Amino acid sequence: MIPDFQTIMLPLLKFLGTGPQYPMTEVLQNLSKHFGLSEDDLRVRVPSGQQPLFKNRVTWAISYLKTAGFINYPQRGVYKLTEKGKELLQEKVDSISISYLKKLNDIKKWQNTNAEENPDTLISYPANEEVTPDELLGNTIKTLHEKLALDLLSILKGKTAAEFERFVLMLLNQMGYGTLEERSYEVVGKSGDNGIDGIIYQDQFGLDRVYVQAKKWADSKVQSKDIRDFIGALSLKGTNKGVFITTSEFTPDAYKTAQLNPQNRIILINGVLLSDYAIKHNVGVQIKAQYEVKTLDNDFFEDL
Repeated sequence: MIPDFQTIMLPLLKFLGTGPQYPMTEVLQNLSKHFGLSEDDLRVRVPSGQQPLFKNRVTWAISYLKTAGFINYPQRGVYKLTEKGKELLQEKVDSISISYLKKLNDIKKWQNTNAEENPDTLISYPANEEVTPDELLGNTIKTLHEKLALDLLSILKGKTAAEFERFVLMLLNQMGYGTLEERSYEVVGKSGDNGIDGIIYQDQFGLDRVYVQAKKWADSKVQSKDIRDFIGALSLKGTNKGVFITTSEFTPDAYKTAQLNPQNRIILINGVLLSDYAIKHNVGVQIKAQYEVKTLDNDFFEDL
């Protein structure tokens, strides 16, 4: 199990106390061994996916310990214990946490200092001490995304079958299926359509087509028989490419049926994936706000 960034603080200081200085690679190797982390643990990433979770937590532990004066950076990507850090280890503390750092006299002085006099001594501690700010931000975005996905599916389930079919084809078109022409898709869902609800035209002449079936179901799951019927409809059209989309879910047998027909290239998209794709490609949703998260450009300062 990956430790939280506060649990990392004391072992980090103890490791830095064993030598003059260490690069991040050695810090990570030592700490991962100390906590008995597996390769799978080290592959876990933060919610945004931009960095390994363990490295992110180590980085934030280093950041808070540096601000407290226990660590400094003699050069980029290299860390060493300060005299103050050595003194702390001699006190043989059992653990270090955000709450512990807040109680230190120096930290109290920094928090009460006028920012104009000492701007470098101010630091904001996380409201939730169990996760790093990156995790908190990522989890918040994930929660908002999940809420939006549920709301989107709820609206789609309330639309008519024709409206849902049109939505599906607009989404696939936005995802890059079809040509650059304004009308590269067609809604054909009606009596006698042989189970085909829409067509995506991959070229200007309509020679290369992808057939779509869209099921707007609230709770019922798509069964194996539905997939077999879709395969039969594709065969009647003389093609083997199809996309089956539902607002609900597919049964295990339905997935197996699609996989057991390798000659047919059938993509199955359930309600969760459908809403994810719609949000990613801005179909039926709009951007409410954008925030920029910035970090230091160390290369810039090295070139000064």
